[in-house]
Amino acid sequence: MDGRDGRGRFAPGNVGGPGRPRRDTERAYLSALAEACPPERWRAIVQRAVTDAEGGDAKAREWLGTYLLGKPAGEAPTLHALAVQEATGHDPVQAAVAMARRLDEHLRELGAG
Repeated sequence: MDGRDGRGRFAPGNVGGPGRPRRDTERAYLSALAEACPPERWRAIVQRAVTDAEGGDAKAREWLGTYLLGKPAGEAPTLHALAVQEATGHDPVQAAVAMARRLDEHLRELGAG
């Protein structure tokens, strides 16, 4: 047995696993990584990814996009939705900021009353 009950949960008395590595272990690995890949080598790796992405390498584009833009939090809007937003002058970012400001003002009014 691995110390779990029938539902896969840790059973009473289970001592658990090794846990997360100690900070000094993490530091040692990070130090080894930094020594093996100093900034000038990292710059060359990034330049190669840029060149590969420009040449059509989807993995290189994805890697660069993740570092430069972050992973998308949700689905991308369709081209139709973007066209409608542009035609109507609707900017979802401005709308969200305006709503947050209104909420903040409302909460201040409630606190003052």
